[in-house]
Amino acid sequence: MKKQWYEDWFADERYLALYLHRNTAEAERALDLIERTTGIGKDAAILDLACGAGRHSISLAKRGYTTITGIDLSPTLIAEAKKNAVAEGVAVRFELQDMRSFTGSYDLVMNLFTSFGYFPDDAENEAVICRVGACLKASGYFVIDFLNAEIVRRDLVTHDEKTIASGERIEQFREISGNRIDKRIIIHSGNTASEFRESVRLYELQDFERMFAAEGLSMVKVFGDYSGVPFEAGSSPRLILVAKKDGKQMDR
Repeated sequence: MKKQWYEDWFADERYLALYLHRNTAEAERALDLIERTTGIGKDAAILDLACGAGRHSISLAKRGYTTITGIDLSPTLIAEAKKNAVAEGVAVRFELQDMRSFTGSYDLVMNLFTSFGYFPDDAENEAVICRVGACLKASGYFVIDFLNAEIVRRDLVTHDEKTIASGERIEQFREISGNRIDKRIIIHSGNTASEFRESVRLYELQDFERMFAAEGLSMVKVFGDYSGVPFEAGSSPRLILVAKKDGKQMDR
């Protein structure tokens, strides 16, 4: 079976080098917002869904949370997360799992840094929300930090390039194709070039409302950035959703 883009790209060590701007300070702002909104206790069972190299899980552990699991499909990123946890002296359980079929029981599931909409079929993406609904405890919270599709469409940067610490030059080409944003990533290293891809389904607020309702999740907050300002489709840089299992209706 042909590999999907995320299997190749997330296995490459240069993936993390490209996204160095997604740093610990940004993670702390996201976690501040989650703590303020959910009020979760330090003993809460927390799942970092598509955890990458573990920056959010590790930051939670450093804040005193004691039961944290991070899962990801990439062996490379899980290995990096385990290494980072050891370096920081914290205990987090990192596991290689598929976000469409994970198990467990959690007080909080968080899916951060646009780690949703990767799969080519809507049913596969919706399977992730199905698993969240099944694995959340009653009154548990689900937090998803996604892109704002309207702003992506309006302000699309079709090409940029940067040089990473290794000296390699990275070009990125973006286009909207139907209901997805597709990106080609070309890494120039000396006289050779490697090409990778990213593709994310452009889900909007009403799409998430529909998917959440189908799994017994009620929207309680919708933010437009990590500071916690309300979401505005025409201006917000992010779409940050907080839902609750068997929770109250959305507070607008």
